Amino acid sequence: MINNDSKKLKVKATNLTKKFEMLETTSNKMKTLFGLNRDKGQEFWALRNVSFEVHDGETIGIIGLNGSGKSTISTLISGTMTPTTGSLSVNGNVSIIALGTGLIPNLTGRENIHVVGLMMGMTKKEIAEKLDDIINFSELGPFIDQPLKTYSSGMKAKLSFSIAAYQNPDILIIDEVLSVGDGTFGQKSADKMFEFRKQGKTILLISHDMLAIEKWCDKVLWLHYGEVKGYGPTNEILPQYINFVQWFIHLSAEQQDEYKDRVRGEQLTYSTEILKEELANEYNKNPKSYSRRGLEEQLDFVRNNKLSIASKLFLVLLAFICFIGIAFYTSSATSIKALADPRGFLTQNLFKTSPSFSDKLNNEIISMSISAKKKEEKKAAQNIHKSTTTESSKLSSAESKAKKGSLPSNSKQSSTEQISSSSETQTYTVQAGDTLGEIAEAHNTTVAEIQAINPGIELSLISPGQVINLPKNKSTESQ
Repeated sequence: MINNDSKKLKVKATNLTKKFEMLETTSNKMKTLFGLNRDKGQEFWALRNVSFEVHDGETIGIIGLNGSGKSTISTLISGTMTPTTGSLSVNGNVSIIALGTGLIPNLTGRENIHVVGLMMGMTKKEIAEKLDDIINFSELGPFIDQPLKTYSSGMKAKLSFSIAAYQNPDILIIDEVLSVGDGTFGQKSADKMFEFRKQGKTILLISHDMLAIEKWCDKVLWLHYGEVKGYGPTNEILPQYINFVQWFIHLSAEQQDEYKDRVRGEQLTYSTEILKEELANEYNKNPKSYSRRGLEEQLDFVRNNKLSIASKLFLVLLAFICFIGIAFYTSSATSIKALADPRGFLTQNLFKTSPSFSDKLNNEIISMSISAKKKEEKKAAQNIHKSTTTESSKLSSAESKAKKGSLPSNSKQSSTEQISSSSETQTYTVQAGDTLGEIAEAHNTTVAEIQAINPGIELSLISPGQVINLPKNKSTESQ
C-alpha cells in the first residue's frame, strides 16, 4: 500500500456539487448562458457533497451504476466544467481518454492526431516526433488516413488511447476505453498503464469491469447517484459495491424502478440548504476538520454566483461579433475580401441597404419581358427558315424552266447574277425588332433574293446592328 504522507497531493475535492438545469428550449439555454433566463428549469444535482483526495502515483478506480456521476467528476478534474459549489485542486496536466472525446468525425485519423495533440498541449514539433509511434501503437494501419466517421468504436478507442499515451500526462483519466477493442490492444494498453504506474503518474480508471479495477487500482471511489458511497482501499470498497450490485439485480423490475425513482428524486430535490445542513452535521461530528467560516463563504459564493451587468454586456457583444463573423465568413471569396480590406468590407456589408419590394418586382418584370422577347424572336426565326426554304424551291424551279427555253445563250443571264451586281444592291443595318420577312416587305423584295445576295451569311437569325445587302427598291428605280 502506498504511503500517502510521502506522496504529493495531485487531486483534492472538497464538498463538490454540480447542478444542471434541465431546460426545454434552446432560447432558455442561451439566456441561461448569459444569466438572463427568468424561467428556471428543473434542477438536477449530478454531484452532491463529494470529497476525496488522490496522491501522486496512485491508481484510483471510479465505480458506480450508470448515471452516478462518474463522467461528471472526470470532466470537472479535466477542467472542461467547473463545480457549482466546493473546491477542486488539480496539480499537473490532465489527459482524458473517452470514446470520441475531442475527435472530429470528418478528419482522418492522422489529422485527428495533430488536432487533438495540439488541444492537449503538445507542440507541432513534439507531435511530428511522436507521430509514427502513435500510429504504430494504434494498430490502425492504412485506416489512419481514412475519415474518423468510418471507424468502429474499438478503432476510435485505440486512436484516443494512443494519442493520450504519448502525451505523457501527469494525470491520466481513462473512461471505459479499456473495455472496448480486441484482446491484443487491451494487453498493450495494460502494459502502457503499468509503465505509467512505474513512472509514478496518477491514473483515474472509470470502468464497469471489476476485474480490471481489482487488478490495477490502489483505491476505489464508489459514486452512487451523485454521492460518495465509499472511498478507500480496493479490498475494502470493492466487495461492498459487489454486494450492493448483487442485491440490486435480485430485485424485481418494479422494485428496481421504484428504487431508481427514489434516488433520482433526491437528486431533483437537493439544494444548497440541504448541503448546508449536511456540512453542519459533519462539522458537529468533527469540528477540527471543518471551518464554519469556510462553509459560509462557500454558500455565499453559490448565492452570489451570478454574472455582473458588465459581464453580461461583454458576452452579448462577443455573441454579436461571433454572429457577424459566421454571417460574413462563410465563403472563401468573402473571406479574401474581408482580409484584403476589412474596413471597407464591413462598411459595405454592414450598412448596405436591401432592395425594396418594388425594385425586386421591376427586376422580375424586366426579366419576364426579356424572356418573352427571346421566345418571339425564336419563333420568327423558325418562320423565316420555312419561308426561305419555300422561296429557294420556287427559284430553283424557275431556273430549270429557263434553261429548257429557246433563248440565245449570250442573252441568258441568271437572276442571281443580276441581283448580285454592285450597281443593283444597297446596304441595310438591322434594327431592334426587325425580322427578315419585314425587311423584305419594306424594300419590295423577297426573302429568297436577300438570301441570294448575302452568300456565306446565316440569315435565319439576324441581330440588331448587323449589316446586310438588299436589292435596290424597284419602285425607286421605276421613278
